[in-house]
Amino acid sequence: MKLPRGIYGITDDGYTVKSHVEAARVFLEGGVRIIQYRRKRGSIREMLNEAREIRRLCSEYGAVFIVDDRVDIAVLSDADGVHMGLEDAPVDEVRRRFGGLIIGASASTVDEARQGESLGANYIGAGSVFPSPTRPDYRVIGIEGLREIVRSISIPVYAIGGITLESIPAIKSTGAWGAAVISGILAAKDPIKAAREFVRAWEES
Repeated sequence: MKLPRGIYGITDDGYTVKSHVEAARVFLEGGVRIIQYRRKRGSIREMLNEAREIRRLCSEYGAVFIVDDRVDIAVLSDADGVHMGLEDAPVDEVRRRFGGLIIGASASTVDEARQGESLGANYIGAGSVFPSPTRPDYRVIGIEGLREIVRSISIPVYAIGGITLESIPAIKSTGAWGAAVISGILAAKDPIKAAREFVRAWEES
C-alpha cells in the first residue's frame, strides 16, 4: 500500500475534539489521508471498538489506518499498519510475524532511523522537530536534524513534534514525506478548517 504524502493525523481526546473516533473524522473530513490511532490507556475492548470504528471511517475515505504501539489492536481491527516507538516491540519481530502490515518506527537520530530501516520499517516518524505539547520530554532535533535523517535513509520520513501551519514549508523543503499533526489541528477552534489549512499548506508549499 502506498503511503500518502502530506499531513499525517494522530488521534487524541484531550483537545477541542473529545474522542479518538471524532478526531479521526475531523482529519478525514479535512482531507488527511493517513490516520494513526494513538491511545495509551483503556481496556482492550474499548480500544478495539474505537479502532474498528476508525478503520471503517478510513475505508470510507480511502485513507491509510495505522495503530500506535498495539500490534494486537492493529491485527484485530484490520488496520493497515502499526507504529512502533523506541520502547515498543522490535520492528524486525513485528515484520517477521505480521509481514503484511505497514510498520512505522520512531527516530530522533540518524542512527535510529537507519536501524529502523534496516529492521524492516516502511517509514520513519522523525522528531521531535520542535518542542511538542504532547511529548515535552522528547529530544528536539530541529529542521536540520530532520533534513539529516531524510538524507540518511531511503524510506519515507514523516516529521513529528510541534508542527505548526507556519512550519510546513520548511518541513517540506527537507524532503520529508509528510508531517504528523496533533494539537495544531485538534486544539483549533474549528478543527476541520484547521485540517484543511494544513493539507492546503502542504500542497501549495
